[in-house]
Amino acid sequence: MQVKDQHINIPQDFVGKKLLLVAISMVFLIHGMVIYFTMPKTYDAFVHIFFADHYSRFWFEPWEYRWYTGFFTTSYPPLVHQMVALISKVFPLKIAFCIYAITIFNILVIGVYRFSKLFFSKTIAGVAAIVAVVLSSLVETLHIFGQMPTLTGMAFLLNALPFLYHFVISKKPVYLIMALSFLGVVISSHHVTAIFGMVFFIAPTIVMALVDALPRNKLDTNFFGFLWNLIKDAFSRYKQLGLFFGLVIFLAVTLIFPYWYWSKSDPINQVSIPHGSRDNFFSNTSSGLVFYVIPLLLVLALLPAIAYSITKKKRYWCWALSFFLCLLLGSGGTTPLPKLILGSNAFNILTLDRFGFWASIISIPFIAQFIYSFLIGTVQKFWIKKVNTTGHFTLSTLSAFSYLLFLVFIFHLGSFRPLQPKEIDIKPIVNFLNRDEHLRWRFLTLGFGDQMAWLSANSLAASVDGNYHSARRLPELTTRPIERLENAKFSGPDGLASLNDFFTKAEKYNLKYVFSNDRFYDPLLYFTGWSRTIRLENGIMVWEKGNISTIKPITPKPMHPTLKLLWGILPVSSLCIAVLLTIFYLLRYKKNKEEGLVDEEEMYYPNKIIYVASLLPICFFSSFLVLRVYELLLVREQKNPVTTVANFYSHLDFQEFEKAFSFFKPSPTYPLDQYLLEKSVKDGGLLPSYAKLDSISSIPLQETTENATMQVFTKWKTALGFKTTIDTLKLEKQDNKWYIIPNSFVPEIPQEQMRDYTYNIFKKQGKRLISSFPTVKDDRVKKSFATYKQVNILQHKDKVYVTGEFLNADDIAINIALSVKVTFTDSTSKFYYPSVNMFYNLAPKEATFFQIDIDSITNLQLLKVNKVELFADTDVSERGYYHGGVLNYSVQKTNKNTFSVSCNMYNELTTEINIPGVLFAEKDSQGKVLQVATIIHSKAIRSGLSDKFTFTIDALANDVKPINLPLTLYINGQLRSVKPLIMNSLNNNLGISIVPHCFMSQEIYLQ
Repeated sequence: MQVKDQHINIPQDFVGKKLLLVAISMVFLIHGMVIYFTMPKTYDAFVHIFFADHYSRFWFEPWEYRWYTGFFTTSYPPLVHQMVALISKVFPLKIAFCIYAITIFNILVIGVYRFSKLFFSKTIAGVAAIVAVVLSSLVETLHIFGQMPTLTGMAFLLNALPFLYHFVISKKPVYLIMALSFLGVVISSHHVTAIFGMVFFIAPTIVMALVDALPRNKLDTNFFGFLWNLIKDAFSRYKQLGLFFGLVIFLAVTLIFPYWYWSKSDPINQVSIPHGSRDNFFSNTSSGLVFYVIPLLLVLALLPAIAYSITKKKRYWCWALSFFLCLLLGSGGTTPLPKLILGSNAFNILTLDRFGFWASIISIPFIAQFIYSFLIGTVQKFWIKKVNTTGHFTLSTLSAFSYLLFLVFIFHLGSFRPLQPKEIDIKPIVNFLNRDEHLRWRFLTLGFGDQMAWLSANSLAASVDGNYHSARRLPELTTRPIERLENAKFSGPDGLASLNDFFTKAEKYNLKYVFSNDRFYDPLLYFTGWSRTIRLENGIMVWEKGNISTIKPITPKPMHPTLKLLWGILPVSSLCIAVLLTIFYLLRYKKNKEEGLVDEEEMYYPNKIIYVASLLPICFFSSFLVLRVYELLLVREQKNPVTTVANFYSHLDFQEFEKAFSFFKPSPTYPLDQYLLEKSVKDGGLLPSYAKLDSISSIPLQETTENATMQVFTKWKTALGFKTTIDTLKLEKQDNKWYIIPNSFVPEIPQEQMRDYTYNIFKKQGKRLISSFPTVKDDRVKKSFATYKQVNILQHKDKVYVTGEFLNADDIAINIALSVKVTFTDSTSKFYYPSVNMFYNLAPKEATFFQIDIDSITNLQLLKVNKVELFADTDVSERGYYHGGVLNYSVQKTNKNTFSVSCNMYNELTTEINIPGVLFAEKDSQGKVLQVATIIHSKAIRSGLSDKFTFTIDALANDVKPINLPLTLYINGQLRSVKPLIMNSLNNNLGISIVPHCFMSQEIYLQ
């Protein structure tokens, strides 16, 4: 196929531009009307809004202190964020983002139109522009992912390709300048698109131009001869191509030089974060749905026609290679080929759905060609001949309607599969952060989803968390495959371990406040020493930790002022230059010179291709929608005992109690209100109130055609670790459905129906003066009197740890914070903190055991310890010092190395004890604490009732030995000492001491 330089086809030119105008209008009508409502539910929109807020506040200062204790915004190309920041000077941030998104989508549609003209006529290019408006990959990228840098980079890359093509053909400088101006915007918007665009878009464009420039006689040879002629022609143009690539590299280095400087001076060194696009889509179908099926379903449905068209002509061969390679790489871990091609390192870093996105972009002209032929071309004539005009119209209508429903599903994907928590009103949180100098500490959000970035964009307060993984450098995050702290429960044990590190090492990062939107984390917060402060008007619970010092000034890594100026000027300048050059080109060149149209040529598809490509879309989209409807409405949840049990627990896990009740055998004596009453009385505690179902398996103990007895093994994920349960359920078949027979309920009724309890409430006044100047409350209240009863440095096997007892000797309740500082002979030091093995809130005259794990004896000997210091800081507390009910216990030594402890806890309080627990300590014959542990019971205890539970624990008396290290003790900065222990008689309980350590969800302390 050759480029013609003669006359312009006026009707075709008119139709093509008319279709382009229709496409642009559709962008406003379809995307413009829904973008504001879908944007808050996307993955990345709020992240880019946060960056935009940074540039709106600090345009020429790339240091952003609000996430990860600070990072450089030069770690991401700035153009998209800077443009949203500029628009936000007139409109609010959300609206500014939406305005920018619709503008870029229109530029992308124009880019698709101009890109498609390199392949086919303007009419087909107009059809391609309309296809781009409704293409599922683009719809998902905008409305599900919110990836504006990706869309911006692709929009300007597609607009650059025609200029590059014509520069290779004609060698005219104007085309080179225009291509470089658009590529400069691509580089300033999204570095990944710029890098891979060289491979998957720019290289095929150059090859296609070289093929079109070859004489006819050099084309009409076998493939190897044609390839040799092509290589020779490319080498003959080495100056032209070398000039282009040299200038592109110059732009890439110059425009975002601070980014390259950052990546070189502060390279990313962290554990790979799992991403659904790298999964095996057959084993993880949900990832396959989101990252492959939804964006590529139309491409896959028309793949026979696309493959036929893209491989038919020699000018397309490089595009064919690019298309199929992107399609393969986008399949993630479904096959081993993507990992072999990219290498293990790139495979674990990249999100592979972008390759599927690029494959869909390459396929647009060929999709448009088939649709055009299906509507008014040879394919239409084929079907009219086969099934007459009515049959063709019916097939067209059904295909279009099924795809329309598919698009509606994509727009409402967040309703079918919630991708984000419900929208949170952040104003109460912002108000809380702004008062009483709460900005002087860092905060953390839990259960916010990507709305944590929206909160940060509306406040100057700093968080230890963040939502841009490449910028984080905190070891608690980089050493584990965790995405964010706020959704740590979805990262399994590694996520919760990382979250536990931040909860226990709060002082290290000046973390004082946690805003929780998910009670799943409540047990971990409580047992690591956090106290509930207030429930805000939006329902968010504020947790606070005492004795946390304010943020210390952090000096960022130095950056030359010139680089800061370049970062703030060059990217936006590249866009301005591209716009000005486009206007100049349209006025000076476009009207007087035809860029070159592709010769008109009707595409004839083989009959097999016509059948398959015409019928696959309606089959694919109809099957997809039927499957979704079946899953939502028609699936038989009670078709057999195993399925019934699995779905019953699934509904319980999501607290869908009415649906769960429908699995019980219908009975007039067991109504819904009775079931809900039993649930409220019987269930509670750690399981299932503060847990998520991780896995379930069931084994039939007895099964007939009408009855079954199932043993159900469930594994629950909790903030305190995994817990397992074993239940036995009886089932009965009725009306072709299996129903669960409810277990008989034995009511537990407290002897006293009216209960009262005298709570000792302390009130810390806070500000002592009414003034417009805020004061730090803890600095205006006297420090309480406390003391160490004992402190021991011990070794068990290879582990070294510190144990002891701490006493609140004052007459007021206190919060305490303990830390061990180990200083080595090379003058380096390291801090260690307790986890859940102590009380962090002490009532007057109350004591606590504690244990702080330090390190292995091997590491300590290797580094050579100089001294060990134990620090305790206290402040006045007004909440959180009731640790549970009345406890009786007995201890038996089952063997030489194991204790069996039987506990009976009575709840004398007026509120339910949601998570009963005990603080366990083993002592030797002299009363020295050998080990401390917190033991959790999974069942709640109602007011006025008691419960028994038993646990076993290893005895360490024969395996622990003291470590002789220089130890210094401090309390509130003052040097303290410990008197030698007086020998105690501990024979009654074999040296075991146990005290209640419980969590109560009712906010009885929020006075």
